[in-house]
Amino acid sequence: MSMMRRILSRSRVRDARARLSKQVTPSNYVALAQECAMAGDLREARRVATEGLGQFPTHGELRRIAERIDKQDRESRLGELRSELVEGPRDAVFRELVDLLLESGDVSRAEQTATDWCAKLDGPEARLAVARARVERFIADRGRDVGQLAFEALDQFDELRGSDKRSWRLRLQITTAIGAWREARRAAARLLELEPGSPALEARFRTLDTLCADAPDVNQALREVEKTGRLVDDPTHEQESERDGLAHDVRPVLRELTRDQEIRAALYLRGSTALVQGPKGATAERTARQVREVVQSGRTVARRLGLGRITDLRLEGDFGTLSAACSEADSAAMWSSGKLTTSQERALVDLVGWRPTVDGVER
Repeated sequence: MSMMRRILSRSRVRDARARLSKQVTPSNYVALAQECAMAGDLREARRVATEGLGQFPTHGELRRIAERIDKQDRESRLGELRSELVEGPRDAVFRELVDLLLESGDVSRAEQTATDWCAKLDGPEARLAVARARVERFIADRGRDVGQLAFEALDQFDELRGSDKRSWRLRLQITTAIGAWREARRAAARLLELEPGSPALEARFRTLDTLCADAPDVNQALREVEKTGRLVDDPTHEQESERDGLAHDVRPVLRELTRDQEIRAALYLRGSTALVQGPKGATAERTARQVREVVQSGRTVARRLGLGRITDLRLEGDFGTLSAACSEADSAAMWSSGKLTTSQERALVDLVGWRPTVDGVER
């Protein structure tokens, strides 16, 4: 950065900081964080965004800028690590790279990096990294084939280091998640051999022992997870509502979205809840049912193809455009005659994760 640009950046940061001091608003926090990032001070930008989220935890733009700052910081470190690997592969560099990718949720790149590690410096640590990445990929994707690869990776590591507690913890994690209780009990028993006298493990073993009757084997459990898209320990919709406390009412947001004449319908779907703005009566019910089927089909196809969880989808045709933002628990969608604006797309993203207060179809 040139001297003049550095001076101008500092001036803009000072001005943005002064505006925030005079008026504490989400937009002023966003402006200051952006100026700090543009000035190259990612640490201060992250601090400002974190402070802003403490004041306004539900503000969508603040969340997004905090995520962008974290991503930029991670990408910088990832670039440094990749440069080091070009100079010469080392176990420590590969390990940090895999750890950082897993922490950032980039499971596919973590798995590829771990596979490259095995190819260049095959050893127990590299194989454990492959197992970790595949377990995490299964937890995210929930596809049977990915789950089988995770168990194969754990078996390959155990052939080298059958007494390593880390692999047995991973095995306990994945078998508990899918409800393969007999295999989970075996993992807990092995961990007790490696950590005798652990009260937590002893209690867990006793709990697993009570669940083993008529428990599915690993393959059966993996098929069920792929079919339903849910792990055994996923919270129910009712539990999530209790955990999140007072629900937001999304209906005013849906009404606002349908003020645009090109928006034919705006929907929020969660479990048995279907809130629809636009169509009325039986048409509203039919629209909600069809959109729910589209979202569920998208989730199933993504799992089977190993694409991970879908976060958004779009269908275009003679009917117009159907756009949706999705999580595993809920989704928000708009049916429009044309392409959505950037603000409308952001509104969909912000709706996901809200909790409606009324079950049923709004009329």
